[in-house]
Amino acid sequence: MVHRGCALLAVTLLLTVACPATRQADPAGANQPTDDDDDDDDVCAANTNKALLGASAVYFGTRAPSHVSLTPAQQRAVVGVGQGQAPGSVCSGTLISDTVVLTATHCTEGSAATSFYVTFGNDDYRPELVVDVVEKTEHPVFDIAMLRLARRPGDTIDVTPIAAFAGTLGSAAIGELFEQAGFGQTESGDSNGLFFVAEPFAGFEDGGYLQVNGEGRHGVCFGDSGGPSLRQTAEGDVRVMGALSYGDESCTGIDRYTRVDLVQDWIADFAGPIPAPGSATAGCGSITAAGRCNPDGTVAEFCDADVLVVVPCAATEVCGDDAAGKRCIPVADDPCGGVTAFGSCDGSVLSFCDAGIVRTRDCDACGGEVCGLVDNVVGHACFDDPCGGIDYLGQCDGNTARWCDAGVLKDLDCVAEGGTCGFVSDELGFYCQ
Repeated sequence: MVHRGCALLAVTLLLTVACPATRQADPAGANQPTDDDDDDDDVCAANTNKALLGASAVYFGTRAPSHVSLTPAQQRAVVGVGQGQAPGSVCSGTLISDTVVLTATHCTEGSAATSFYVTFGNDDYRPELVVDVVEKTEHPVFDIAMLRLARRPGDTIDVTPIAAFAGTLGSAAIGELFEQAGFGQTESGDSNGLFFVAEPFAGFEDGGYLQVNGEGRHGVCFGDSGGPSLRQTAEGDVRVMGALSYGDESCTGIDRYTRVDLVQDWIADFAGPIPAPGSATAGCGSITAAGRCNPDGTVAEFCDADVLVVVPCAATEVCGDDAAGKRCIPVADDPCGGVTAFGSCDGSVLSFCDAGIVRTRDCDACGGEVCGLVDNVVGHACFDDPCGGIDYLGQCDGNTARWCDAGVLKDLDCVAEGGTCGFVSDELGFYCQ
């Protein structure tokens, strides 16, 4: 996908992969249809391999959001921040009010406000609109800044601001998917316009940061600095949770966003009052009245009279199918018995719900595949093992550390690094020390 701006890139090496919990079916399997009930269904056939359902191992993003619901007009609120006469953008940002863009201080410090411009549209080199900046403000403590535009972009193009988060971000949200966006470098090595990527919120860090975890598979990259981390709130609107500050040099690890909830008064003083929760909705994006379930089946989302309704399911419920579409239903009424489309792995055996049927697949028996987490959108699946059995925790081959990173086997000569190979921790695995 799309990392930080050209300045102030802090480097850390993280090899962690978080596997979120999923609801499990009744162990007895009572009243649950399975693919074993269908003698004609060969679970080793290529078309039933869940890993082929649009998944990829990345920094890799998508042209449209895969988790939060943004209308095309809201997508245009994710902007490029350019400077001088050069085309394109050096950083990213978000239009949070009619004329104010939120970005990162390290993108703007040391230069006059009037040296910057903002691009609108999916291609920052061929934008739909370019608007000059006339004023800036940089937070005195945190890596977050705002730019005031010379005119309202909404007078020229169809763009809807994405408001800043109005609440307090707490640890209860850890594991929830946030959607990141920006105009930075992609896995091709080039910047190819606007991309989105959904990653789990991983916790907090000193300095006013929230963390998201690319899990070694995808993430933000160089040029995404100042871009937003977006959250679909329980009230049904999408809010900016943070502005990208810095992160992992691989573009697939832990990234840090300056928290918006810590600077709400500062934002309001420059951009105007932050809309109250639920008041910044702007349609349902791609979500229809039939709705959708979040990956682990704990939330139902559906469109009602052009308003997005977000319903957290109770502990005794799972998001599944009823007469109206995807809704929270009792686990006892769920034909998959609580097994979700996200799926789970029991050793090499994959289980997941597919249109009301629990599918099982012995990955190892199907050509030596492995069962594992593809990402937090696709969930668990069977896939070929490009790393020959070595996982992200790795192993030591003498004094050479070897580990699997986004489907690529990597190694490091620890002697050349002035150390030896050994087990570092449950999070970092085997590495030079």
